[in-house]
Amino acid sequence: RLRLLSVSRLWTGMQGTDTARPALAVKIDNVSRAHPQSGVNQADVVYEEVVEAGLTRLIAIFQTTGAPAVGPVRSARTSDPLLLEGFDNPLFAYSGANRGTQVAVDGSSLVDVGRDAAPALFWRSGDRRAPHNLYTSTDRLWALHPERTVIPPAPFNFAFTDQPLHPSAEPAKGVFIDFGRAEIDYEWTGSGWQRTHNGAAHTDSGGVRVAPANVVVQFTRYGISAADSRSPEAITAGSGEAWVFTRGNVVRGEWNRPDVSQPATLTADGEPIHLAPGRTWVALAPPGSATWR
Repeated sequence: RLRLLSVSRLWTGMQGTDTARPALAVKIDNVSRAHPQSGVNQADVVYEEVVEAGLTRLIAIFQTTGAPAVGPVRSARTSDPLLLEGFDNPLFAYSGANRGTQVAVDGSSLVDVGRDAAPALFWRSGDRRAPHNLYTSTDRLWALHPERTVIPPAPFNFAFTDQPLHPSAEPAKGVFIDFGRAEIDYEWTGSGWQRTHNGAAHTDSGGVRVAPANVVVQFTRYGISAADSRSPEAITAGSGEAWVFTRGNVVRGEWNRPDVSQPATLTADGEPIHLAPGRTWVALAPPGSATWR
């Protein structure tokens, strides 16, 4: 076990050697016109949060691997600083913000590598209309801060080879999440949880189906953003219910984040929940919005 852990990447639990660099979070458009997206299957962790009118946006976080193109990149929300501050001053790439949101980003521990801060590192694709056509590159953004050589804290605990499931695990075939105008389904395939978005298979720009090793439904309360009364704000500090879908099972437990400088922890019956090695998608789902099967 010690030998296996010594060569496992901290952020995914997969075999390999960690790269000493910061977490890089990119805000990604998630309306149907923004599909297919680039880079989502290369991110270690992808968070999905509610924005206006029951739509969602993604925050793709890269640490172990990068992507030559990521996007479409969209604007920040006040939900983002609180969520991301647990990852040790992460780099944050986005395409602008309203005044109140910009104040929140500037006042946080996030390192701004957005379009306004580094315009030369973003480009627009000619095959789509704005605003759904702005892209960036992870390597270009990491190159802005070569002095950052500390690996940030991992967001999850990962299982080692042959480690049994949590005692409270129950077999599961999938989960459906109704965000409002974004209806999301994940279905177990035997190796991952394939994702469907509003009835259509969710694939990336290379035609590869989104099917992460793990899906976490982190039931999250939403308040009203001080920056825009039309915009919901995810409250990702504190605690709440969590469903963890891993290895064809669900573990129903809790998320807990008393210290906003650290990621949330996942437990059930007081014991840590260990995820399968691989990539993880996290739904910041309003309470009562999900059903599993």
